[in-house]
Amino acid sequence: MCEQMGWEPDENQMPIDPSTLSLEVQQALVLLNSLPDKWEGMSGSWMGKDYSGLGTIMDIYEVDDRKTVFELLKQAEQELEKFYTQKRKEQESLSKAKRAR
Repeated sequence: MCEQMGWEPDENQMPIDPSTLSLEVQQALVLLNSLPDKWEGMSGSWMGKDYSGLGTIMDIYEVDDRKTVFELLKQAEQELEKFYTQKRKEQESLSKAKRAR
């Protein structure tokens, strides 16, 4: 896309290739994507991941170092929470701006 737009690619803006990460990090990311999200019904706020199936998913993917992978999963969930919080704030600001018109 950068080539088509005539832009010079910025290495700092490029996503990391997951295959270059450690096995535990890759497993934590698989778990993060496998576990369903919990949403608050009235406000639509993201409440985190539903961990009820975590043990089964770890068994399926044959996760050996469960403690490390779980700790990495929790860190990834915190980053996801920051993302959803930022998106909610942006949406609230946009809604306020539309109402002010």
